[in-house]
Amino acid sequence: MSTMTIKARLEKIREKKVTKLQKKLIGFMETNSYESIVYFSITEFATAAGVAEATVLRFCRSLGFNGYQDFKLGLAQEIGPAHKKIDEKSYIYDICDSYMEMLDRCRQRVSLERVEQAVGYLLSAKTICCFGVGNSYVPALELHNRLMKMGIYSQCERDLHLQSIQISSCGERDALVIFSVSGGTKDSVELAAAARKCGMKIIVVTSYEKSPLTKYADVVLAAVPCEHPVEAGSLIGKIGQIFLVDVLCTGIYYSDRAYYDERIAKSNAAVVGKLV
Repeated sequence: MSTMTIKARLEKIREKKVTKLQKKLIGFMETNSYESIVYFSITEFATAAGVAEATVLRFCRSLGFNGYQDFKLGLAQEIGPAHKKIDEKSYIYDICDSYMEMLDRCRQRVSLERVEQAVGYLLSAKTICCFGVGNSYVPALELHNRLMKMGIYSQCERDLHLQSIQISSCGERDALVIFSVSGGTKDSVELAAAARKCGMKIIVVTSYEKSPLTKYADVVLAAVPCEHPVEAGSLIGKIGQIFLVDVLCTGIYYSDRAYYDERIAKSNAAVVGKLV
């Protein structure tokens, strides 16, 4: 059974007497792309499917996998080969092609209307909180650093508890920018729910617009997802999010170029003497 495709495994389960929960999970698998499911943690999968984590685990075993991680590996292998067959002499060009292709996809997917709405929220905010878990912390920190350099007060705590404390003191004049590839990360969803109660404007940067996180968003910016989960830890996997950081900061800059030129010059001057 180890060589069977996921689709074949689902069909094999159907041949038996399936429970209501198994039927629900089969339907979820058939109506969602493997490319999105493969990024989910077991908690995110269970939340999106509307079942308990234990049910997901039993479902994976009923498909013939040892557990959830084994199931995700099966999905990843089915999406496509973990690595393209790359000639050792040409891999540099292949990587360049991947970057160019990803940027082209970013350009096609970006929504000017949504970007302008998000920029408006950031310009009006007294405090901007940036948040991301795991790999998504990188673009969150990048946005924080860029905003601070432009003279815009920003916070970026990696620790959920500290970020939650900061959120508790925020209100309608503040904004939260959350980066999450899947849009289902438990910490991100909980933080967004807390920010909504405080009345903050919420900007969500995610690859999947129909996710638990986006229901709390005032505006959703769609980042281009990786074509394969192996790319998720690489810089290529972060380009979609970093691209939107650039877009947001550029939008802010062009709202008042003279002012931000002055602010950036002051920031640069403050660190010149500290450079070694």
